[in-house]
Amino acid sequence: MPPRRRFTPLSILAAAGAVLLLMAGIYQATRPASGLPTAEEAQAQIEDLAVRFSAAIENGRDVGPLRQPIEAIVDHRPGLRDGRKLLGQLYAHVGDTAMAYEQFAAALSLDPEEPRLQNLAGTAAAMLGDATAAETHHRLAVRQAPDDPALRLPLADLLIEQERWDEARDVLLGALSIRVTMHEANFLLGEVYAGRGGEGDAALAAGQFEKAIAKLPPGRPSSEVSRVAYTRRLASLYAEIGEPREAVAVLDALPEAARFSPGVLADLAGYLDGQGQAVLAGLQYEMALDRQPTNAGYAAKAAEWYERGGDARAAALMRARLAEIRPDTSR
Repeated sequence: MPPRRRFTPLSILAAAGAVLLLMAGIYQATRPASGLPTAEEAQAQIEDLAVRFSAAIENGRDVGPLRQPIEAIVDHRPGLRDGRKLLGQLYAHVGDTAMAYEQFAAALSLDPEEPRLQNLAGTAAAMLGDATAAETHHRLAVRQAPDDPALRLPLADLLIEQERWDEARDVLLGALSIRVTMHEANFLLGEVYAGRGGEGDAALAAGQFEKAIAKLPPGRPSSEVSRVAYTRRLASLYAEIGEPREAVAVLDALPEAARFSPGVLADLAGYLDGQGQAVLAGLQYEMALDRQPTNAGYAAKAAEWYERGGDARAAALMRARLAEIRPDTSR
């Protein structure tokens, strides 16, 4: 019996062009022209759907209702690159990575010189487990747009995942040489040094994380999200190298809303517990509860940490507050 052929992202990409031409030919031969949108109309519809897709993701809404209209346009206009691209993005967002890659491959067969599309295909290929195809796509993106530093980040991320530290560092330093204000590159460079783990690398990693935080543009909601993520990573680095006090100090300096958010509180409690200060961990949750008096989760966590630290009185008080919030917990 002949060996079964293994289909990879690269083989899909190679076949996509021929399949696309065949589909277009069959479609034109069998479907009536009347009632279909023109190419210009289809492009305008896709652009409108792309705006709606981005808004849905930004606002945490379901993208499912957009699937049918996008698929219909792609069915009518299989040679529309942006339609294929948007459909691939939708499939990727809902977790259908194989179908996403097929759409990106089809779009690339229409326009192989589109670097952002190369990176989308590369990310999908990596998720499918084909690191070779992923690297090929990401390197093509860099080659096609050498002056755009943002397009280098997916390649650096892939190299970091493969622990190819020096190659990733060179890619990121190249990005920073083009745009020194690029905080994402500093953050990933911090991951390179943290992962490499050589002598002095922890200090280099901390320095890069701090640069990333300092470079965040003020006043943007996305900056505040990144600030929390970068700061938590810096704190975890300090904990990894045996400096939990520094980890606590870093998190303690966050703005109040972030400082008392669930993820940061959990990190703080863990670092304090590592220093034998479970009671202080309980205090963090009690302070958060004072700011959100109806948060039953914070009351329960405060009681749990106080009990672990041996402060039975404080634990009992927190359980009483929990019972006020959720009376059924006392039964």
